[in-house]
Amino acid sequence: MVQGMHLTRIGADAVLLEPGEGLDPGEPDRYLVALGDYLQAARARRLIYDLDSVPVVDGLYYDWLKAVHGLCRVIGVEMVVANMAPSVAYALAARLDEVPPFACARDVERAR
Repeated sequence: MVQGMHLTRIGADAVLLEPGEGLDPGEPDRYLVALGDYLQAARARRLIYDLDSVPVVDGLYYDWLKAVHGLCRVIGVEMVVANMAPSVAYALAARLDEVPPFACARDVERAR
């Protein structure tokens, strides 16, 4: 278990990450090593990052998502972001000048 994250194996090769209230996206070093260890121990091939409980994805949180994606890429895990509210997606898209490096899905089932 990684503090601030609820990690659940779903299926044979996927892990669902649900961020908790204790997650501080401004301190990625606090989480990335433990997350990487968990994903490798689970032999994950896909990380589904569930944004259902995240009301805003600002620049700091977007940088956090890119850091998680970078970790996943290094260890050979595909990252898919799911359940981003339409208003959050619109606000984020309006701020970005790049294509997000991770895939997006409407919900966890489609991300599987």
